[in-house]
Formats: sequence, C-alpha cells, structure tokens
Amino acid sequence: MLIVDDNGEIRALLARRLRRLGYSVGEAGDGVEALVQVEAAVPDVVVTDMAMPRLDGLGLLKELREKNPELPVIVLTGQGSLGNAIQAVREGGVFDYLLKPLADLALLDVAVRRALEVRQLRARSREADQVVAMREMAVTACDRILNPLNAIALALASLSGAGSTPESRARAASIIEQAIDQITKVVRQMHAVARYVPRDVAPGLREIDLEKSATGQQDSE
Repeated sequence: MLIVDDNGEIRALLARRLRRLGYSVGEAGDGVEALVQVEAAVPDVVVTDMAMPRLDGLGLLKELREKNPELPVIVLTGQGSLGNAIQAVREGGVFDYLLKPLADLALLDVAVRRALEVRQLRARSREADQVVAMREMAVTACDRILNPLNAIALALASLSGAGSTPESRARAASIIEQAIDQITKVVRQMHAVARYVPRDVAPGLREIDLEKSATGQQDSE
C-alpha cells in the first residue's frame, strides 16, 4: 500500500490502520514523493488525497495512468473536490473514492480489499495471456528449428549414399552449414526473449519480433 497525503496526522492514521490489517504500507507527503516511491517499487494499491502541494491528486493520477494504468487508486476527497473525483472514476483513472473526513475507517478496509481483489484478477488474466502467447512463440520457434533439422537429415543421407561425389558432398556440407546457422539464430532469438520481464511485456507480448530479438533491437523499443 502507498498512502499519499500532505497531512501527516491523517497519513499516519491511515497507515496504522492498514498495517494492523497486515499490509505493508509506504507513505508520501505529496504526488512528487509518491512517484519516486512508485518508481522504486510499484505498490498494489495507492490511497491518495486530492489537495496537495507540488503535485496534487489529479496530477498524480495522470502520471500513474501513463506509467501504471492497471494500478488501482483510491482517492480521499473533500466535498470541494468531489466532482473531480467522480469524473476521474468515470474516466477510469480512479478505482474508488472516499469522502473526508472518514467517519468510519472500515470503509477504507473494504475499498482496499476490493482494489486488491481487482488487482489480483487482472494479474491472473495477464498471466493467462502470457502463457498463450509464449506457447504460440514456442511453436513458431520449433517450426523454424525443425525445417533446418530436416535439411540436415537429408544432407546426411546423401553423404552416406553409394553415388556420393565431391560435388554432392560439397552441396551437402553447404546445406548443413546453412541449417546450423538457422538453428543457432533461432536459439539466440529465444534466449533474448527469455530475458524479458513478464509484467513489462505483457501488453504487447505477441508483438515481440524474433528477428529483432536476435540483434537486441527489441530491448530499445
């Protein structure tokens, strides 16, 4: 959890409440501090005030949407900022909002629990997509390896034939060399793909280009 509020007393109160429920909680005094913490370690849920110095709640929401669009955010808002909070919910930037002052901290418990459940469901869905995409990629790699292996087998068969000539042996050797190069290339491509972090590539996993992976171009995109 990450609690973001410029009021130290309120921030400490919410943090204590969530820690008693067993959550690991970080604290930030404004949106700028919050972004630094999110950059270091992405939390499962962010609970943020709207009115803050330097970077307010709306500014923080905008930054989080761009960098971590699936991160659930719960907004603490007063009556004066209620319209902004409701609009942010409609636009998909906020998971839920709670009115300040919180008369019942149990409302926070429920909101956080629901946000965590949604976060977990999204993660499971993303993992399922990753499995399907990686299977498709594995099938493609297998096809690219099997074809040159068949070429090697045919070349070896021609070498062992009774009518083998220097010319046929040279052709067979050339075929085998080309096939080995193709297999080596695919193995290097898959090795490059294996370095990717699932959470980072999940949105575009099927767009990973094996050809670019071999030269490292995919990493720079």
